[in-house]
Amino acid sequence: MPLQTFRGVCGSALLAVSVAACGGAAFGSRDDTSEGGSGNSSGNASKGGTSSTAGKPSTAGASTSGGASSTGGSKGVAGSTSVAGWSGVGGGPNCQLGDCAFPVCGDGQMPTTPAGECCPRCPPPQVGRDNVTCEPVLGCPSGYTLEQPLGACCQGCMPPPGGVACQEIACPPGLCPLGYIRGDQVGGCCTECVPDALFCNQDSECVVADRPRPCCGCPEVISLREYDADVCWSSVDEPRMISEDCHPDFMCGAICAACPPPLDAVCQDHHCVQAKP
Repeated sequence: MPLQTFRGVCGSALLAVSVAACGGAAFGSRDDTSEGGSGNSSGNASKGGTSSTAGKPSTAGASTSGGASSTGGSKGVAGSTSVAGWSGVGGGPNCQLGDCAFPVCGDGQMPTTPAGECCPRCPPPQVGRDNVTCEPVLGCPSGYTLEQPLGACCQGCMPPPGGVACQEIACPPGLCPLGYIRGDQVGGCCTECVPDALFCNQDSECVVADRPRPCCGCPEVISLREYDADVCWSSVDEPRMISEDCHPDFMCGAICAACPPPLDAVCQDHHCVQAKP
């Protein structure tokens, strides 16, 4: 081979490798590789043949080193992969090649970064049950904590067991949406709507139950969701076996008064209560 012709072939090969190394890729609906064949316009690359992009064949068989394919059907050098448009060497994304915008989730949830990706994204919207639409939580007032009580359909800002200090103002007559209750009924302030652990749509979703306690207590009305979630409750009408772990480690030693006969549990204004005598 004449020297000038040899230099021309080497120059074409180096140019093809350089294009592949700087992001040259063949995209297509398939990524088949054949022995000794030629690539077609769908992006097939062959050994010793030609690969094509958008129907145009490339020069001197521009197949990639290592033959590894990246996400999206693109080819990279030395087994590189591309995730969300960022190429990384060694089978993973190189998150240093770009900047991520930190999203603000409309429902108050915290963004998370899925495995194999570089940027955080908002989780799926929280969906309530029983025709309940969960309200967005953008922040909790002083003294409240974000949680989801057993039996409640949604998470929200809840007051601590001892209650919170509220301003002495006239409570508004406004109603809370389905699945929520005014805070002053659970130790909070009347200006807040908090998740209702006793939410119901019909009487069958309420139950009178009792549980082992360290001191005196009587059966009470709970929602069927809480009953199913907490195995330490036992229905008064249909008792069930409970675990030894449900029994307290100590007893207060007080002489407890007899409990009044339990009444039926009913659903009143979408809230489980004890039926009136």
